Amino acid sequence: MKKELSRSEFLRRMALLSGGVGLGISGIPGQAYAQLPAGLAASVPAGNALVILQLVGGNDGLNTVIPAENDIYIAKRPDIAIKKVDALALKNGMYLHPSMSGIKSLYDQGNVSIIQNVGYANPNRSHFRATDIWNTGSDANVVWEEGWAARFLAEKYPAYPIAMPSHPMAIQLGSVESLLFQSDLGRFGTVFEDPNLFYQLVSGTLTDDEIPPATLAGDELAFLKQISSTSLQYSTVIRDKALLGKNALSYPATYLAKQLGIVAKLITGGLETPVYLCTIGGFDTHANQLNQHANLWKQISDAVTAFQKDLKTQNKAKNVTVMTFSEFGRRVNQNGTTGTDHGTAAPMFVIGDTVRGGLVGENPNLTNLDSNGDVKAVFDYRQIYSTVLMDHLGMTAGSTSAIFNKSFERLPIFLSSPLLAEKGVRMVLMDPAPNPASGNVRIQFAAFEAMRVELALYNLVGEKVSQLFAGEVQSETYTYGYDVSSFASGTYLLSLSSSTGERITKRLILLN
Repeated sequence: MKKELSRSEFLRRMALLSGGVGLGISGIPGQAYAQLPAGLAASVPAGNALVILQLVGGNDGLNTVIPAENDIYIAKRPDIAIKKVDALALKNGMYLHPSMSGIKSLYDQGNVSIIQNVGYANPNRSHFRATDIWNTGSDANVVWEEGWAARFLAEKYPAYPIAMPSHPMAIQLGSVESLLFQSDLGRFGTVFEDPNLFYQLVSGTLTDDEIPPATLAGDELAFLKQISSTSLQYSTVIRDKALLGKNALSYPATYLAKQLGIVAKLITGGLETPVYLCTIGGFDTHANQLNQHANLWKQISDAVTAFQKDLKTQNKAKNVTVMTFSEFGRRVNQNGTTGTDHGTAAPMFVIGDTVRGGLVGENPNLTNLDSNGDVKAVFDYRQIYSTVLMDHLGMTAGSTSAIFNKSFERLPIFLSSPLLAEKGVRMVLMDPAPNPASGNVRIQFAAFEAMRVELALYNLVGEKVSQLFAGEVQSETYTYGYDVSSFASGTYLLSLSSSTGERITKRLILLN
């Protein structure tokens, strides 16, 4: 998906620069990779933010979201299967890895959506090619050179590269530039490991307003000027917002937690960047997988839990979503070195106050594998990307389709996502969250045709305790928050009934 930009057009755009930073090749900071010309300032409205966690190496999905009651899973992994008694129960026979107690707590609060069996057709098992596919949003047999997030940002900031936003468009915590933010129009990401060190690297430089010559060497010089000028401008706002922000609690002493702690400082400091990328490696678990995989997921779980608590404490959680991805899952069978080899489909996590919560999709089917003996993908990974773009980042359906050159059905991941109707189903009542609850509880239901409904709370002997809602509804999804702190502790039945005679009941436990 390549946009052609001629050398003359590139130089014309560079001629619009009001100034750059005079750093020679040896003076360019190694982590200052953002490549935007310093042009006219364009304000970026505050809005929702997406924090992407890349699990590098190919995460073993079957030992993350575990079919611990499936005999085939146990048989195929005699040495590395996670036993039911050790795992953290979700529902429908699925469990979380025992190291993920923090994420399990968030799940119980309704803040974690787990999409099962995510992948794409004709999967590639090369780390490099598979990572490129996930970063660009392409089909397996198509090579694109632009990241899907870069295409989103090009849509969000249509004046780029002539006009430059006052805040970075994307931030990557690390030192190796990701394809995710690369575009033929320029690179949309600013890459650094520490805001203060980043500022120190590029501070004290001199402006350079000389237009590069119209030669091949001039093109390269213009390229370097882009890096330098953007580094100077964005290093200041990044440093300033990091100093304004804070962490309301202590984070674990891990590299991922440090990354997320920096993101939290930037967000609470007022940075208006819509997309962040953090990474954690080590998931290529070909040998001795159990301890390594457990340690990795403990790091992720503890870091994400601290991040969520931090944002909630500072009233920023309702605008931020965390999404995980890895280049592929692992094989169903363990290998001869008590590890797993490169596989295909695996689960993705979408985490935050923004999400609906729960398991999305059927459990992995271990009796209907592909020709290589791997789990078949049920959801295309671009369905999750499309859902995030539309329901969290505010893209239209048409613009989202243009980003991927095709339309993908979005999934009921976010509270703003419409619930999906199954054949013959007229209404749906979601599990209340959190459950058990104390104080406020979130209740969501959908009607798939116009009808009159009643939402009520009953005790276990069938007495109506409270009518929460009664009235006419249209074909859409409804979300309500209720204060149940006045009810006595105990088990109740949440009932949704309709004028057509249908009734759906969910159990709700109150701990007041």
